[in-house]
Amino acid sequence: MSKTPPIASKWNARYAYANKDVPKPASVLIEGDAFLPHKGVALDLACGRGGNAFYLARRGLSVTAWDISSAAIDGMIAYQAQHHRSIRLTPEVRDVVALPPELNSFDVIVVSRFLDRPLCAKLVDALRPNGVLFYQTFTAGLSNADYLLQPGELPDLFAALKPCYTFESPLDEQGRSEALYVGRKV
Repeated sequence: MSKTPPIASKWNARYAYANKDVPKPASVLIEGDAFLPHKGVALDLACGRGGNAFYLARRGLSVTAWDISSAAIDGMIAYQAQHHRSIRLTPEVRDVVALPPELNSFDVIVVSRFLDRPLCAKLVDALRPNGVLFYQTFTAGLSNADYLLQPGELPDLFAALKPCYTFESPLDEQGRSEALYVGRKV
């Protein structure tokens, strides 16, 4: 039996004691809604409790949702069984850094509040032609600067995509700000 990686244990503990409700979808999905296709295959990468995944599935997309936390995935599976049996959603425990998505496999990829810079090029490669990436994460307000974007960094990380929408929020009351990016593979 394999040992749970420390990062998975951290997230399992966090989700074990978290509110069990499915969160609202990320702002980047709401703001970039016009760029969502009406059909296709989507990935919610580092999905947490699945707010983005359930939103995409309710929009008619066939969704795969990956997270390193088995607690988060178990919660999604239970919620889906109780509330959304008919949607096309497949939650899966997966270390997305060790096992990134395969080439040309998704029409939509959503990443919210997760940053692994070396993974960014693999996300572009995983998009099918005309596929759309929705990305949102912090620019300020986290204690570990490795997980913070620099101003204007998302368009640079995804320079191979055609930008459709970009936004960087001002600091909120808690000293946090985020960058939102939607880009299309052409």
